[in-house]
Amino acid sequence: MLDSKTIEIVQSTVPVLKEHSKQIGKRFYELLFEKAPDLYNMFNQTNQKRGIQQEALGYAVYAAGEHITNLEAIKPVIERISQKHRAIGVKAEQYPVVGETLLQAVKDVLGDAASDDIIEAWGKAYGYIANAFIELEEDLYKETDSQPGGWEGYRSFYIDKKVEESDNVTSFYLKALSS
Repeated sequence: MLDSKTIEIVQSTVPVLKEHSKQIGKRFYELLFEKAPDLYNMFNQTNQKRGIQQEALGYAVYAAGEHITNLEAIKPVIERISQKHRAIGVKAEQYPVVGETLLQAVKDVLGDAASDDIIEAWGKAYGYIANAFIELEEDLYKETDSQPGGWEGYRSFYIDKKVEESDNVTSFYLKALSS
């Protein structure tokens, strides 16, 4: 749980982050792809070009700040994002670079208004929020892995059978390569 000073700082700065959320989101992705180019392909590039991803990030940040004392209020958003993260293979070890990059984007956009106290409070808040995502995503990975035929990560397949259903439709039946 977060201390009262951190909560107070985060909640008092939410309006500023909300006002600058698009710029923060844009700066975040510029920095992230410089720092961690291996994450580039995890993101929908059409949504990147249209600014949708940046806007969604900005919204998620200030919404989490608004509800920092009651993340349950934004649980549907957290669950939806966690499902997407699981689908594309986001791992717990990727969260630190995201957090560092997000704080840098806030500093870059807000300049001197992003005091050390504000950055420290948002850093703590990010850790708290990231842990909520990580725990939920770990459960999703375990659930998927434990299902019949389920697995975690990437897996190689081969085409076992090809059936021409019509002139325009062909079905491909895949089987996993043995590991």
